[in-house]
Order: sequence, then structure tokens, then C-alpha cells
Amino acid sequence: MSGGTSTAGPAGDGRRLLFVHAHPDDESSKGAATAARYVDDGARVTLVTCTDGAAGDVLNASYDPTHLEAVGMAQVRREELAAAVAAIGFHATYDLGFADSGWHEDAAAVPDGTFARTDLDAAAAALADVLRAERPHVVVTYGEDGGYPHPDHVMTHLVTVRAVELVAADWQVAKLYAASTFLHERVVALHEALVAAGRESPFADWLDGGRMRPRTPHARIRCADTFARRDAALRAHASQVDPDGLWFAVPRDVERAVYPYEAYELLWSLVATDVPEDDLFAGLDVAAWDAAQTPRSSR
Repeated sequence: MSGGTSTAGPAGDGRRLLFVHAHPDDESSKGAATAARYVDDGARVTLVTCTDGAAGDVLNASYDPTHLEAVGMAQVRREELAAAVAAIGFHATYDLGFADSGWHEDAAAVPDGTFARTDLDAAAAALADVLRAERPHVVVTYGEDGGYPHPDHVMTHLVTVRAVELVAADWQVAKLYAASTFLHERVVALHEALVAAGRESPFADWLDGGRMRPRTPHARIRCADTFARRDAALRAHASQVDPDGLWFAVPRDVERAVYPYEAYELLWSLVATDVPEDDLFAGLDVAAWDAAQTPRSSR
């Protein structure tokens, strides 16, 4: 595991939020505006990236490959991640350093030695070290399907759940969430707004035939004020994100008007809360939670 890198001073109000993502760029496409909002609100917000992203392809047709050819994909992804982290404002970042598994529809094709082929407990132990160091009240990762079936995303879910279990004797995470980027209700809201404005919608095929499953999120976090920080983070991943592509297909004024949120599934909670929530810390008294954990750290 690579060590944590501090990118800002400690947060002031005691709340601690930690995101666990599979690759460089996932922190920008899944929950970036939420992370930036909580940074601005005074919480300590930490990022863990599980893999180096080295198996990624260039996904931006306008990207100039000159630098990539000189330094290689892993270094490019590292530099892009640093720029995205600065845009969002994470207080600390950790790189677990596992090898990117690459996209494989057949799980049997995942190469040996990559993240998705790593022993689960060994990978989870690396994340558990971060949890002990950061003592997050709330952790955000992916659902058990990975959000989409990339083997590293599925592994990230498994590793996060196992790490929370491994660290429980030292620190108990209060709430665990899965990020939902293209939730059905969001896609419908954006699609209908574009059509009403006479614009072309990139989501028509997504909604055709009811292939997307309607699902009400457990939490909607209002974060329209930090959409610009999310956009800056996305653009920082120049090898991966086309500035004229899907991520920017909806004018931000339209998005702010019809869906000013990022949505989450509550995987489990050790505090009582009512859904849908409007705060990832809903139901949680962090001072009382910290006080209750103190005996654990002295065992």
C-alpha cells in the first residue's frame, strides 16, 4: 500500500467521510460533488484508490498521446488523479497500489496478479489500515454489482465490506453507502428536461423498453453548488473523459434545476435513520460515536 498523502489541513467539525474507489477517475464520476460539498461544510473527506488504472485505454478521442507515450498510462493516471483531487479538495488520499485488472466480461479472463485476483483478506487488510488511521464515520463505495460489472468495481465492494469487518474491533464504521451515478430517476429527470427544451437527449436509448430498473435512492445529497468542482475533476482525467462527451451532454443549469443531487444506496447503518435521507451523516451524533469508540482503541 502506498502511504496517504495529505492535501489539506484537518477538518474542523469532527465528521469524517471516506470514499473507496477502484480506479483514478472514479472519484470524479461517482460522488465528486458530494465530496466537495462535505469538504466545504467542514467534514474531513478522504479518498482511497484501489488500483493504478494502468490497464485503462484512452477514451478521449481528442487526447494528445505524446505525454502518455513518454511516461506510460500508470503515471498519466497518477497525474490526472492528483489534479482531480485538488479540484475536489480531499483532505487526504491513499493509493492501495494494486494492479488494474482491466475490463473483462468473462471473470476467468482476469489476469493473475491484478486487483480482482488478489486474496480478499490481503486486499481488505490494506484498506483496514486506512480505516484505522482515518476512523471514518461514513464510508462510500459501490454496491455488490460494482455499479457496473467491471471486476475491479465488484472487488472494491467486497474489499470495503470485508475491511469494515476486519477493523471493527478497533473502529466501528457507522454507515456504509454505495454511490449511484446514473440512477433511473436522475436519467428520467435529465432526459425529460432536455426533450422539453427541444434538445437532443443522450438517454433515449437507455430508457427505451424499460431496461433501466426504477429504484428510489436511500439518500439524495444536494450538491448543485459543487457541480463545477466535479466538472473540473472530470476534465482533469483528460485521457479518460471526453469534454464533448456524455459527462457534459446536459447543460449544468438544466441539471441544477431538475436534479441538483447525487444519490446513494444505504448498504447498512448502525444508527437509526429515516430514508430518504438528505445527509450522509443523518442519525449520527459524531461526538457521541467517537466517545463510544474510545475503549476499543485501548484494547
